Amino acid sequence: MDKYILGQSHIGGITKDAPEVVLSLQLEKNTYYDNSLIYGHITDLCENPIENATVSFLNKDNEKIGSVYSSEEGLYTYFGVKYNNKVKIIVKKPGYKSTISDLLKICLKKFKYNVSLKELPISTKTLISGHLVDEDNIPLEGLFVYLLKICCSDNKWLYKTTISNQYGQFIFQNIPKGKYLILINNPIFDTYNKHIEIIKTDKIFAIDITLIKKEISTKITGQITDDTGKSIPNAIVVLYRVEEDKKLIPVKYTLCDEEGRYSFTNIPYNNYIVKAQ
Repeated sequence: MDKYILGQSHIGGITKDAPEVVLSLQLEKNTYYDNSLIYGHITDLCENPIENATVSFLNKDNEKIGSVYSSEEGLYTYFGVKYNNKVKIIVKKPGYKSTISDLLKICLKKFKYNVSLKELPISTKTLISGHLVDEDNIPLEGLFVYLLKICCSDNKWLYKTTISNQYGQFIFQNIPKGKYLILINNPIFDTYNKHIEIIKTDKIFAIDITLIKKEISTKITGQITDDTGKSIPNAIVVLYRVEEDKKLIPVKYTLCDEEGRYSFTNIPYNNYIVKAQ
């Protein structure tokens, strides 16, 4: 490890009027110069390299001082421990049993520490995978999904909660055998309940859910008048939906009352105009 970090001076220009230039440079000390290099390989019991294992370092007070990840070849390196200090090394990787070392005294400038991880047995639990869409088959993002466990007395208690992603997908992991209720309670949609029973393990329980929008009372109202502001009774009013290409689609019509007023109710969300005669 170099004592100083590579430095660079400012630009100096040699010209006819300035044939001599001074380029002094102050070097910054390398803060890792007095540290030891801790390195090694993370492998399984068959000596196959394990990529993306988390290698964490704790001081003598069990405080985390840093962490790194193993490479595709299972290699890790760490410069964050001072020479002659003590450290614990923890290695974790999903699907493998974690390991933690004793308190190691780092008394070499290069300290090698290899770790072999034992693969965990296959889970005996189930994955529930779901897909949320609306009535137009559009994925629903950001909806809370609740998984309730049903006990023998038909009592229900909240077991897990998750949220759908941008594709309307959600998952519940590590679900043991038993009876459950999937619940979605969102103010925009009708409440969704579905009972499921997990009988076989090591399976993926897939479920597609279409949520129905609640009927929300919408209204378009107005008054038809002449150019003097006088109301026109019994005028015919036609409601048009405005498409993205500006095309007008007639959807409803009605007659004005004696004061020239009209009303359309339960109108789907969209853009509209009215025409009257």
